[in-house]
Amino acid sequence: MALSEDERARFPRLLVCEGPEDKYFFHRLIHTRELPSFHIWPCSGNGGFANAIRAFRTKRTRQYNALRDILIVADNDDSPSERFSSVCAQIEQVFGLGTRPSAPLLKTHTKPAVTVLMIPWTNMNGHLEKLCIESAQDADKTVAEQVQTFMDLIRANRWDSESRYGKAWLRTNLAARCSRDPFVPLGEVFRESRYHDLIPVNHSSFDQISDVLAGLQ
Repeated sequence: MALSEDERARFPRLLVCEGPEDKYFFHRLIHTRELPSFHIWPCSGNGGFANAIRAFRTKRTRQYNALRDILIVADNDDSPSERFSSVCAQIEQVFGLGTRPSAPLLKTHTKPAVTVLMIPWTNMNGHLEKLCIESAQDADKTVAEQVQTFMDLIRANRWDSESRYGKAWLRTNLAARCSRDPFVPLGEVFRESRYHDLIPVNHSSFDQISDVLAGLQ
């Protein structure tokens, strides 16, 4: 059942992520693990957080004024420190100079408070795809071994981007396991119930992420 405007206005938490795939992942994670409710607002990549927060403030003023916490979720890709610095610069664009957090997972002293969650985790190269690999591996170990053999055969370990390796591994795994559509978008895996067994979000590899969300009570 869809929530009413009044019910949504009571959510004191906003999660801003990089795009629709992240949005569907967090929707699924929150629902499955019965985590606190969030407004989830996707933006246009790592450089769009400031504009996304401003847009939410403008379009949903009532909900914004009720916020206690904003959680920004960003990919580290191959440059964790640079990506985090970019997010911090955007926080200052919205809340003013000197408001950036000193490290991921630390709240700012702004109102609402802002926390930055870097994925797959602090100072770890990667993105949503990298975060999902362990769950996909354990969901079908036979296919995971075959995918790894394929990646070894094409010498993917010579690529100069660990981030691209993770994306290629997961996309190959999904293509091998999804008989309905080998090109299934990652967002659909979390949005459509028929795909949920491909990357189960109750896997322990998502526990740290889940704990961060649960901590914003």
